Amino acid sequence: TSVATTSVPTTPGATASGPWGWPGSTTQGYLPPHEPDVDHDGKVVIGLLTAGDIHDHGYYQSEVDTMNTFKAKYGWKTIVVANVNPAAAAEQADNMCRQPGMDLVMIGQSELAAAAPAASSSVCKGIPFWAYASAGTMKASPYYYLAEDFEDPQLYVTGVAMGLWLQNHHQTTAGFVAGPALSFTERPARGLLAGMRSIVPDARLLTTFTGDFNASGPAITAAQAMVAKGVKLLFPYLGGALFPVADYANSQGVALISDGGEFCSLSSPKFVINAVYNPGYYLQYALQDFAQGKMRVGTTKQFNFGLTPVPTVQFCNPTGTESNQTLDTLMSEIGSGQLNPTPKINATPQP
Repeated sequence: TSVATTSVPTTPGATASGPWGWPGSTTQGYLPPHEPDVDHDGKVVIGLLTAGDIHDHGYYQSEVDTMNTFKAKYGWKTIVVANVNPAAAAEQADNMCRQPGMDLVMIGQSELAAAAPAASSSVCKGIPFWAYASAGTMKASPYYYLAEDFEDPQLYVTGVAMGLWLQNHHQTTAGFVAGPALSFTERPARGLLAGMRSIVPDARLLTTFTGDFNASGPAITAAQAMVAKGVKLLFPYLGGALFPVADYANSQGVALISDGGEFCSLSSPKFVINAVYNPGYYLQYALQDFAQGKMRVGTTKQFNFGLTPVPTVQFCNPTGTESNQTLDTLMSEIGSGQLNPTPKINATPQP
């Protein structure tokens, strides 16, 4: 499946032949010579900066898993700096560039957008960058390959799936447990509720922000409070706390939505809705190109329904009114531009 590519304008600092004199154009992007051995020293070294726990079995670990796949296949060396404080992102990016033999630096999430200017810094001269961000949170640049996805469509369709599950199980209330109460955690709650109410008009989403994506104690306590209120469907929007909360929820007979991972095949914990959007799935496209000497900076690759296999939303074992065909049709309408869920989300109160 092809990936949508959009051109970016040349910005100050990029020469007519591209950043660092690399060949290319504003429409096709710029190709670092000798990829993947960009510095031409006989070995390939790639480095990742990530804001979270790389042992979370999900969102943050997904990029490391993808890196390790390529490491095993090609014998590359990988360097990972995890739990990066966003305030220190630029400094950490410069430090990564100083690592001997660095051929590619990856900025793992929108949370680390402050690292983006390092790609054009003198410290990182001659090193291509890859960056992942939700659309609108990072500016395009000739100095890096930007992978973008779209938060509103993903969460709205997941909400529709939740609504169909509630309808099928004669329920009206679901739960949402997240870490800090920030824009990138509060907006998803609205998106889920908007999708739920498109199926169950009086649906409610009980929401708790624990302040920490990785601390399982507060997250499990939040889940316990929801179970006590009769919640039968839970979205643990978490990092390292995801699986501990999922295990607890399963022990209480509560159904689960996956937080970005392809988890339908897991025997424990069990998930009923697969919401797949982990950045590791997006990174594999870039690393495939990089391995073949084809990864161009100065391009933006957009991942949305109908453009690529991921993101996607599916029921693991649909029954009754839980229809994957309904979800497929909805995703197709979004991908083709027939449906824009953002106005619906904007009109939905914060749960």
